[in-house]
Amino acid sequence: MTDKELYDIFTVRTTTIPPKWLYYQKLGQVLREMRTDANITPMHIMRDLDIPPDELREYESGQREISIYDLLNLLSYMEKTQPEK
Repeated sequence: MTDKELYDIFTVRTTTIPPKWLYYQKLGQVLREMRTDANITPMHIMRDLDIPPDELREYESGQREISIYDLLNLLSYMEKTQPEK
């Protein structure tokens, strides 16, 4: 993952940081898009990262704030499971 790609994820692909509730909603959308693009199911996440599907759904919907640790863990996992470009 390039610095630019990581920056785009952390800034939720916007030029200004939105209010906190909207930030987590947008971050969740970015995570869901990345996960589905990589053909990763919630069950893969549960099996490999021990994040329950309900918790992942709350992250992806913006209903739950994601810790930096879980965010980095998810990003690393999705990057490792991406097909070679």
